[in-house]
Amino acid sequence: MSITVAMIEEKEFKTKMRGYDPVEVDEFLDEICDEMVVMQDEITALTQRLNQSSRNTYVSSAVPAPVPPPASIPTPAPAPLAAEAVKTREETGEAAQRLLAQAQKVYDETIAEAKAKAEEILNGANNRASLGLDDLENEKNDLQQEVEMLRQTAKDYRERFLRLIEEQQHILKSETALFE
Repeated sequence: MSITVAMIEEKEFKTKMRGYDPVEVDEFLDEICDEMVVMQDEITALTQRLNQSSRNTYVSSAVPAPVPPPASIPTPAPAPLAAEAVKTREETGEAAQRLLAQAQKVYDETIAEAKAKAEEILNGANNRASLGLDDLENEKNDLQQEVEMLRQTAKDYRERFLRLIEEQQHILKSETALFE
């Protein structure tokens, strides 16, 4: 699949916590787009020059060339210019391929770093949660012991209170003779 300037400009990435700065990524992608536009313009210009050069070669071979005077220097044939344009076009294509490969490499590295960072954050959060759960479990056990102690204290208090009431009732019953 060929990557176009429009694809780069329209590409949206999901944002994650502690990821790359979206503005910085967008600026870099804009630079890549600008470079691609320049290269595409250069390829178009070179293609036009090649086509023009090819037409000139075709026209000059179709029309008999005038015989130059003996003392004149012959003009260079346009074929070397066409070969140079093809060479330049190939170099530009290779440069564009290198740029795309570099952009893909940066993308792959960015994704790998983001995944590694996400894994690190997740592991840290899991560790903190595990420690937090251990602390909460200990606190729960302490509170359960305290509740059990309070229940036992309340039970003891209730038993003493009931004994006191029974003793008071016994006293009142035994002293009823005074009130009769």
